[in-house]
Amino acid sequence: MKNEGRSEPLYDDFEPYCEWKKQNGASILDEVDILEIQLLAGFKKEDVKSEMRKDGMLYISGEHPMGKNQVKRFNKKIDVSKYEIKGIEAQFEGGKLQLRLPCKYPPITFLTIGKDPNYKALILRLSHKFDKGTTSSAMALALLLLLGFFMYKYLECISIQN
Repeated sequence: MKNEGRSEPLYDDFEPYCEWKKQNGASILDEVDILEIQLLAGFKKEDVKSEMRKDGMLYISGEHPMGKNQVKRFNKKIDVSKYEIKGIEAQFEGGKLQLRLPCKYPPITFLTIGKDPNYKALILRLSHKFDKGTTSSAMALALLLLLGFFMYKYLECISIQN
């Protein structure tokens, strides 16, 4: 027996293609990840919903009618606990959702040691998503700072001897 008057839609779930990138031209002090989510043809901005939950996860879902009670849909869950939640930006264009995710902690951090604000330590945190160029730049900056510190101390020692 056929159900010609069927009113419930038939859902066709799919997994959108996702690609993680680093923002071009980003400073080594400001680490920004880009997530591009490629949706199927026909998806519009109005078809996509997002929800930030207290568990540190961003939930993105979408539904798009394909005709004759058929609906394409997806659900995506992204861990955003290491990103600045208030700095997350989204852009939808041409069936592609692009998320700009600024990291909470920069790859290079200066920390004050003890009670004296003049004593600072350089902390170089290598992220799991550093590319070769960013790592080289961060290492070069760290070496220059270290060289500058030793030159300062050397000149301080020479002036004390004189």
